[in-house]
Amino acid sequence: MPLRHVAHGIRASLRNNGQAYGYSVSITIALGLLNVEAKVSGSAPYIYFALGAAVAFSLLELLATTGFRKALEEEPSTVTAMGVSLSLVSVGVSALLAWATASLVGGVAAWPVTSFAVSVVYLLLAGTEFALAERAQRSPPPDDRDRR
Repeated sequence: MPLRHVAHGIRASLRNNGQAYGYSVSITIALGLLNVEAKVSGSAPYIYFALGAAVAFSLLELLATTGFRKALEEEPSTVTAMGVSLSLVSVGVSALLAWATASLVGGVAAWPVTSFAVSVVYLLLAGTEFALAERAQRSPPPDDRDRR
């Protein structure tokens, strides 16, 4: 298989999965931290965890689409690549938030609260990362700025 096909496949995977990967890491570490910090037994907390994350996504989708009336536009692949490369911030802050929420709230209530908070904060930070990437992409190269 030619290397260019592999490179093309990697680029496609990064473009299509980058943001989901960051969220997956964030929500997984939240679940792990809850298991350690908010010690509860039974399966109900896992259901509450899933519902907390789903509610966060639903509310943000409602807001982002202005009540499901506005389509979500796609970003250029260069903006996506740069935005995803900044995800260390959104993943790191989400992990710290998960730890703090699990530790401070504790018990069964920590499960939906943590998944909701991590989902909202991750998506807001990821959106900020994309906005920064878009702004950087729009900026003229340093040589062009010097000529003005």
